[in-house]
Amino acid sequence: MKSWNQIYLYIKEEIIDIKGKVPPFLGKISLDSRKIESGDIFFAFPGTREDGKKYIPDAINKGAQVIFYEGDLSSSFYAEEILFVKVKDIFKSLGIVASALYDFPAQRLKIIGVTGTNGKTTVTNLLYHFWNQKGLKAGLIGTIEYRIDEEVFSSNFTTPQPHELQDLLRKMVDKNITHVAMEVSSHALSLKRIEGVNFCGTVFTNLTQDHLDFHKTMEDYFQAKLRIFDYLIPSGFSILNKDNEWTKKVDLKDKKVYWVSLYDSNMEIFLRKDISNEKGMYLEIGTPKGIVHIDTKLRGRFNIYNILFAVGTLVAMDEDIGLIGNYLSTFPGVKGRLEFINDGQPFNVIVDYAHTPDGLQNLLETVSEFNKGKKIVVFGCGGDRDPTKRDKMGSIAAKLSDFIILTSDNPRTEDPMKIIKDIEVGVKNESFSDYIIIENREEAIKTAIEMAEEGDTVVIAGKGHENYQIIGDKRFPFSDQDIARKYIKRKLTKNESYC
Repeated sequence: MKSWNQIYLYIKEEIIDIKGKVPPFLGKISLDSRKIESGDIFFAFPGTREDGKKYIPDAINKGAQVIFYEGDLSSSFYAEEILFVKVKDIFKSLGIVASALYDFPAQRLKIIGVTGTNGKTTVTNLLYHFWNQKGLKAGLIGTIEYRIDEEVFSSNFTTPQPHELQDLLRKMVDKNITHVAMEVSSHALSLKRIEGVNFCGTVFTNLTQDHLDFHKTMEDYFQAKLRIFDYLIPSGFSILNKDNEWTKKVDLKDKKVYWVSLYDSNMEIFLRKDISNEKGMYLEIGTPKGIVHIDTKLRGRFNIYNILFAVGTLVAMDEDIGLIGNYLSTFPGVKGRLEFINDGQPFNVIVDYAHTPDGLQNLLETVSEFNKGKKIVVFGCGGDRDPTKRDKMGSIAAKLSDFIILTSDNPRTEDPMKIIKDIEVGVKNESFSDYIIIENREEAIKTAIEMAEEGDTVVIAGKGHENYQIIGDKRFPFSDQDIARKYIKRKLTKNESYC
């Protein structure tokens, strides 16, 4: 356990005022007064709906010994036996305290931070897969799950809250992990969740429209992403996309940069050759160390980028190019990312996480490369999220689909039909009439499966790996994969000629 004096050395520059009694030792950190135990530290966060300061009395009643807060605090909240710490920036302070409390675990790990609108999950999984194949003890922190070597933990956030992140990194150090691939969201960067983390390498995959409900403008979104480089160690490297209009603006003076391109052979990491086949793709990738040859089951140009980012990272880490090619060729793919559901049916069924305009366009263009029949696309948009992307996604689907079923995604507190109508605007703008609206997502997937004929492709987009649907403020069990399999099985049973 840490003492207050040990933590104070690192947090003192953030402190505005201290009142009360210093406890003999510090317990764990909590942002939820309901989870407080005796001796704990309570951070009274300013929330979007409620100010955490109102829960200070409850935290004290549960046994909190230290209260961190920002701004003004009613004098009625103070108690002499409790330590009250007023700070300049409570978000930054949480990261600093958490890092110190867990004894700075990031300093003992080689962490690669990956940010960008699309591709983070696939790139981090490619890196984890390489290290695992090489026999290194590796960690993974991302949207789908967290991994400590072969142990798998459920993921609550793409990038965990600071105290959860530091606890996870501490566990990795204790399990002798050496390498970590970590997704870094724009929310995490804006809310300073990665204070106390140092990256030996950073990857900025791309920037396209998303999260404008939070960032308001693309420029603000871009500036949030740029903060990842503040956590790069002086001798670290960055992998940047020269083909994206936003990422090509990044200027990292006096830093080691490997630019990636599908089209420009003057870049450090570039595509020399790509050949699609029935099993996936064959790639030749130019690097400063020579040509990397990869046979992959992944498909699509967006996945070529993901592989280039991973190759660039591994080359920057001075890995052998032969091993890079061999190990990345065995990568099995990621759940919910262009995931084929093959249960014996004579048509394709694909589940994908695409939930942005760019993501949906990449997905449907990739499907066009191998699809032989109709493209039947099932999708919706999440509620309480950027509404300006809805009509754009409707327009993209209309241009690249043969038939569309508009449905509910995670409506959260919004009316599902209102969301669907927003998407429909884009569909109608393209004068596209081959679509129907089925609000119930299971019924929508069922209808798509029943419609599909031999050679067709059913694309179920938006939720990918998620095994739940958020309606109101509750999560209900729901898996696109399981629902698809359920109705494929029924169809095959009715049509024995398919078996």
